[in-house]
Amino acid sequence: MIALHLYLLRHGEPDLKDGFYGHEDVMLSELGRGHAAAQARALAGKQLAAIYCSDLRRASDGAALLAADSGRPTPVELPALREMHLGVLERVRFVDAQARHPDLVIRGYQSMLSFRMPGGGESVQDVADRVLPCVQELIARHLAAPGEPTPAVAIVAHNTVNRVLLACAAGLGPSAFIRFEQALGAISRVDFFAPCDPADPWATARLALSNYVPGAAP
Repeated sequence: MIALHLYLLRHGEPDLKDGFYGHEDVMLSELGRGHAAAQARALAGKQLAAIYCSDLRRASDGAALLAADSGRPTPVELPALREMHLGVLERVRFVDAQARHPDLVIRGYQSMLSFRMPGGGESVQDVADRVLPCVQELIARHLAAPGEPTPAVAIVAHNTVNRVLLACAAGLGPSAFIRFEQALGAISRVDFFAPCDPADPWATARLALSNYVPGAAP
């Protein structure tokens, strides 16, 4: 028996295309709103028990579109679901960052598991340390009791957040975040099978869908 369907949505394209953003509250571009609308269409007809999102506008605006179907719950914004903080690179244009911080710009995403950008930046492990307790509490809150129908919950968040969650669902832990691509506007789904221990829900988690972008070419 599946005790919970958890949908993980990455926000659509932001309107900042030539610079770095993490905690910066950038808006969705016109294409990004199209991504969010496509996600909403893909999940139309799915009965959602709850919708959660980051409190950054690129995620919360997408969550609002997802909630627009009649009868769906109002999204709940959670700061713990924010993207990784990029420190001194936040909202810096790529060309300017190359001039000001050449040593930071050349760092690959895969090297960020324990590295923090100066100026208040986070590592991927820092993201995992705030995201996992938050999401595990949400999972525990919505798990179906024996004999109840399987509920579905959606989280609209960010690249690093979703990668960490998918890596944990695969039984690999946060260090495997780099293995899980998350395109802009992607939908993934994790199923939690009963009996599911709320203290360690990942033990019975299964990846049902990963990095599906509605409307994308095959």
